[in-house]
Amino acid sequence: MQNFCSTVSIFLLKIAINMSHLEPWKVLKSDIVFHNKWVTIQQDTVRLPNGNLIDDYFLNVRPEVVITLPITKGGKAIMVRQYKHGGKEIFLEFPGGVFEAGKETPLEGGLREMREETGYYSDEMIYLGKVFDDPTKDTNCIHFFLAKNAFKKFEPEPDPTENIEVIEVSFEEIPELIKANKIRVCGAIAIYTMAAMHLKFN
Repeated sequence: MQNFCSTVSIFLLKIAINMSHLEPWKVLKSDIVFHNKWVTIQQDTVRLPNGNLIDDYFLNVRPEVVITLPITKGGKAIMVRQYKHGGKEIFLEFPGGVFEAGKETPLEGGLREMREETGYYSDEMIYLGKVFDDPTKDTNCIHFFLAKNAFKKFEPEPDPTENIEVIEVSFEEIPELIKANKIRVCGAIAIYTMAAMHLKFN
């Protein structure tokens, strides 16, 4: 009965989405108002579906991001601890970073980031999908990969600005770490959720 109700709920949600009358904003003008190697700010002039005009909508133009959740044959998730200056704290998360679309695929970027930050490798990379971190202001999306049967193959080669501690965590213990607020980066929580769903239903 529960499975039937879930199926019906999903069916009704799909109908509601297909019947939606929401429309995207019309972009009338775009200007890059600030740019350096770290930050690009874009100012858009847009017209809303109701006719209202906004001439100072600012966007963070950011490159694509990829995050990988490596899990060993023994069920250990490979995580990284590092200081993030925006949050001004040391955070526990999964290996990942930016890649340049067109020069590198999400898969290539995921393998590279996992190698550079942890030294781990996997030939069983499963694409979990993509999400948007802040679609109100950021232009990019985040790609998620599950790296099954990952193993240490290289020595880590972090960027000059990175000081990373690689740790192993039981995959089964991650919900408790999230509950205890030990893992509090949105991308890390999201990729764990999608990986857990994949492992449960596949």
